[in-house]
Amino acid sequence: MIRIEQYNSGGELPVLMPGIFFHSAEFFRILEISSGIKPVMLVAYDGAEEKGHLLLMLKRDFRIIPPGFFNWCSIYSEGVYAADCKDYNEIFSLFVKHLLKMLDIRYFFVEARYIADSRMTYRTFSRFNFVPRHDLRIYISLHSRPPEQRLSRAYHTHIRQATARGVTFGRVTDKNEIDKGLKILKKYYASKIDRYLAPTRLLAAMLENNEAGEPDVRMFAVYNKEQKMIGCSICLYTQERAIMLYSCGLRKSYPLLYPGIMSVWVAIKDAHARGIAHFEFSVSGAPLKQKTGYRNFLLNFGGKQVSTLRWVRYRWDWLNKMLRKIYV
Repeated sequence: MIRIEQYNSGGELPVLMPGIFFHSAEFFRILEISSGIKPVMLVAYDGAEEKGHLLLMLKRDFRIIPPGFFNWCSIYSEGVYAADCKDYNEIFSLFVKHLLKMLDIRYFFVEARYIADSRMTYRTFSRFNFVPRHDLRIYISLHSRPPEQRLSRAYHTHIRQATARGVTFGRVTDKNEIDKGLKILKKYYASKIDRYLAPTRLLAAMLENNEAGEPDVRMFAVYNKEQKMIGCSICLYTQERAIMLYSCGLRKSYPLLYPGIMSVWVAIKDAHARGIAHFEFSVSGAPLKQKTGYRNFLLNFGGKQVSTLRWVRYRWDWLNKMLRKIYV
């Protein structure tokens, strides 16, 4: 008989089976010190044996439209399950059922994204009236060809011109430089309504507390010839994958130095040097739009796009049922 246990603090957490970083005890403890986020770990047991676990992020956010604070819950991927687990569909359903019972009326919606195996989760999400939204994943295969051979001709030229004009780049380890990069990211993402930037305190903790082992979180910075930071990016390495979480460049102030392109390029080069097989972008855009803007920017690095789904469930069940009739 499977039972679900809920853990609300890092001191209560048991020893968990290894898995992806977004459902690890290390990530749970980092989230604990971040403002606006409350982590909750759900663990499934069969007797005394763990069969899987799922990390929930309860967030409090402020939006201009509509104005005010609101609470919501975020889930990254479907969780971690034992290798010999044959009933993971049932366990995932129990996780979602427990989650919906746990949340009160204050929570505006639940969002689940980065689902690797949609066959595993589709039945559960449909049963609990989650609304599917089409999304894109863009990734670059680094194992078959070097990244230079995947670049578009225009980006080859831009990178060569930026280097000739004195642009340098590399990994950032100094705390003061990390703070500078986080300030640039915060200012850049403040105007991006459709993109979410994690609290800077959370990002700083991820960058400063992972030197001893995996998963590894790194910041890369781009400098002009006066050694002023004009762009940066943050990349997460886990399970032989590199995931770019955030990137930005002061492209309006330094258009001829291509800081946006260089901030992504330095992270791709680092992943290739470390022997990482796949490089993935965490935010790629909506598939209904044409290949313009940010998605076209990413595809110029030689990426491939794959259609995927993110799932949303709002507070009002009548609204979920109405939206499912429209989108399903």
